[in-house]
Amino acid sequence: MKYDIRLISFGIGMIILLTAGGLTAVRGLMALSSINSGSYETLLPDTSTDDPLKYIGNDYKIDGKFITNLPIVLIDTAEPAPDYKEFHEEEEVVIDGVEPYVEGSICVYDSGKGSNKFSEILEKRKQNEPIINDAETGYFQNPMLIKKRGHTSMYFEKAQYLIKTQSQAGEDYDVDYLEMGEGHEWILNGSMADKSLIRNYVAYRIASEIGGNNMSPDSRFCEVISSEPDGTFTYQGVFLLMETISRGKDRVNIEKAKESEDYTSYIVRRDRYTSYDPMLDTYARINGIDEQWIGVKYPGASMLSDKWKNYIEDDFSRTEKIIYSENADIFDVYDKYIDVKSFVDYFLINEFFGNYDAGEHSTYMYKNSGDRLFIGPVWDFDQAMNNYFEAEMDPTILSFQTRPLYKKLTDDVRFMDDLKKRGHELLNTYLSENHVNSVIDEAAAYIRSAREREWYRWAASYVENDPEIRDYDLQGYRDGTIWITRFTDNYDTQLYNIKTYLHKHSKAIETQLSGIRADTHYNTHITVHNAVFFFMVLCLFFVPSILINRKA
Repeated sequence: MKYDIRLISFGIGMIILLTAGGLTAVRGLMALSSINSGSYETLLPDTSTDDPLKYIGNDYKIDGKFITNLPIVLIDTAEPAPDYKEFHEEEEVVIDGVEPYVEGSICVYDSGKGSNKFSEILEKRKQNEPIINDAETGYFQNPMLIKKRGHTSMYFEKAQYLIKTQSQAGEDYDVDYLEMGEGHEWILNGSMADKSLIRNYVAYRIASEIGGNNMSPDSRFCEVISSEPDGTFTYQGVFLLMETISRGKDRVNIEKAKESEDYTSYIVRRDRYTSYDPMLDTYARINGIDEQWIGVKYPGASMLSDKWKNYIEDDFSRTEKIIYSENADIFDVYDKYIDVKSFVDYFLINEFFGNYDAGEHSTYMYKNSGDRLFIGPVWDFDQAMNNYFEAEMDPTILSFQTRPLYKKLTDDVRFMDDLKKRGHELLNTYLSENHVNSVIDEAAAYIRSAREREWYRWAASYVENDPEIRDYDLQGYRDGTIWITRFTDNYDTQLYNIKTYLHKHSKAIETQLSGIRADTHYNTHITVHNAVFFFMVLCLFFVPSILINRKA
C-alpha cells in the first residue's frame, strides 16, 4: 500500500509538470506553424548592357521604348497629391480644408521574365478597361486613391505615397501585386534619406526570414513613372512597392474583428500624436511613464466602436502595468502578457541594423483577443545603418535597451538570457556577416541600372548637394582641427559605409549584451509563482511518503 500511494503521488506530480511543459511546447509549435515566411525571393542581377539613361531625356521624360528589369508602376492622377499636414512640437496637425487623397489609376507590370517594357503598359491602356487583373501576364490596373505620406520626408523633392486600390464603385478593392498577397492599401516608399536605396529592403527581407509577415512587410523594388496631363510620362525613380501594416492572411495574421463581440483583436502603433488614428489614454501615458501615444491601426477608425476602443485601451494598459511595475511579484509574470520571443527578435533586428527610431516611433504591436501581446512588424530603416543625419553612430555601443518598452525588460536576467541565446543564434544565421552582405550585394546588383537612373533623376540632392533643396543632409563634424564631411556622391561608398557599420556593430552586440545582463536588478528565472508551483509538486510526492513511513 505504501508504494501504491507513492506511485500515485509521483504520477500526479509528473502530470502537473508534463502538462505545464506540454502546454508550453504546444504553444511553441502553434507559434511556429502560424508563421508566414513572407514572399521574398532571390533577386537576379541586372545584366543589361544598354546605357541606363538611354530612354530618359534631360527633362526626365521617358521614351515609349523604356525598358527595365524592375517592375514598372505607372501613376495617373488628374492633379498632384497636396501637402495636407504640418508638424508642431512633434505633433501631426492636419491642415483644415485640405483633402489628402486624390483620385487616379495605378498600373503595376512585371512580366516575370526580368525584362519589362513600358510599351506593354501603353498597349494595355488602349483597352480602356478601368480594372485589369491579369496574373498570367503580370499586368494589373486599378482605380485608386493616393496621398503623400511620411513625416519629415513628406517635404522632400521626391514624394512617397499611400495608395488605396478601389473598385469602380469606389469601394476598397483587394489586389495581389507582385505576388505579395492580397490587400487594398499599398505604399510607394522612396525616401531620399537613403541614397543607397536598399536599407529598407535589406532589413525587411532579413526580418521576414526571421519572423515572417508578422515581423516584416513584403516589399518589391520598382521604378515609378507618372502620367502627365499633356500625355507625356515622367520618370520618378526607384521605389519599394510594399504592404502597409494591416490585418490580413498575407499581412499581420490576426483574427477579424466581429461586431457581435465585446472584445477584439487589434493592431496598435506607438508614435507621435496624429488626428488620423484613434488615440488611446493608456496607463503609461496617463502616469507620465511614456510621452508618446498609442494609436489604433486595426480595427480602423470607421469600424472602431466605443466598446472596442475601451477594451483595447484597458487591455493594453493592463500589459503596461505589468511591464512598468516596480513590484517584482507583479513584473515577474510579464511573459503571461507579452510574447517574449517576438520582443527578443524585435530588439535584435532593430539593434543589429542600428534602427533607434524604432521603440520610440512607428512601433507596431498586435494581439489576438485572449492571447499575449506581440511586437512587430518592424518598420522604417532609412535612418538606420549609420544614416542618422545629426551624428555618426558609434558601432561599439548598444542603445535599444534604452527604448521605453525595453528599459524594464532588459533589467531582468531571464529576458537578457533569452536575448543572449537568440542573439548568438541569429548572429550565426540570418544576421551573420556573410548572409547580410550577400543580401546587400544581391540587391545592389539587381538595381544596378535603376539606381543610376534614380541618381540622375534626383542629382540635385544626391550628387550636387544643392542647398536650396530641402532634403536629408548628413551633418558633418569636427575631429580636432579637421572637418569631417559625411556627404558622398559615390554609390559604392554608400554600400561600403553600410557594410562597415554592420561589421563593427555585430561584433559588439554579443559582448555588450553580457554587460547589460551583469547590471540587471531582477531575476524572474525563479519567481514566487514558480517556487509555489514546485513546492506543491514536492508536497504531493513526499508528504504521503512521510505519513506512511510514520505509520509503519
